[in-house]
Amino acid sequence: EDQKREAEDFIKKLDESKSEFISIASHQLRAPLTVIKGYVSLLMEGSLGVITDQAKEAMRKVQISAEQLVKLIADMLDLSRIESGRLKYNMKPTMVDDIVDEVVKEFEVNAKAKGLQFVYENRNMKRVPVNADPDKMREVVVNLIDNAIKYTASGRVAVQLSSEARSGRSWLTLKIQDNGIGISAPDIPKMFTKFGRTEEARRVRPDGMGLGLYVVKKIIDDHGGRVWVESPG
Repeated sequence: EDQKREAEDFIKKLDESKSEFISIASHQLRAPLTVIKGYVSLLMEGSLGVITDQAKEAMRKVQISAEQLVKLIADMLDLSRIESGRLKYNMKPTMVDDIVDEVVKEFEVNAKAKGLQFVYENRNMKRVPVNADPDKMREVVVNLIDNAIKYTASGRVAVQLSSEARSGRSWLTLKIQDNGIGISAPDIPKMFTKFGRTEEARRVRPDGMGLGLYVVKKIIDDHGGRVWVESPG
């Protein structure tokens, strides 16, 4: 019994050390990435002088990779906070429309680079703020749109924001639809688990960690919402 308790304490300390390392490393990675993103933007907009179209294309690829790293770091930070019970929310009136508009504009670059048709439709006529953490909501939208683009080799990604009345309450619904690799029925329950990835996803993107949707579900659940996936397989 004593040995079992010692082993459990040791595992707990290892887990705490892992979470602390992830948190520290993620914070340290943010600063150089901010510098990279800043100079890439300056180069692409011509603030540092005129550059060739070939150089702009190279900078666009750097920009996409930098954004991917920013998202991964955010997911890792959230994972360490979730595991240590330190995930906090700054709830305030938030315009989800503005967040989706902004993220869609950012991801147009990624979609264009893959030759995808990228469509956004805002059907939300009310445009009223909701009580939410704007930074966390942004993470949710980034993760969902990024996944749709990442796992769609060719074709179309459609983003739609709408509002509906249900059970006497108003709800905002964000729908992201793509014609990518799809998800088989047995794999759907895995989608929102930690490190949960399908075999198809591993083949397409072996570098993925399977953290994004786990973080998305935690954030949406904590906001009193619901997130789900539907796929013909």
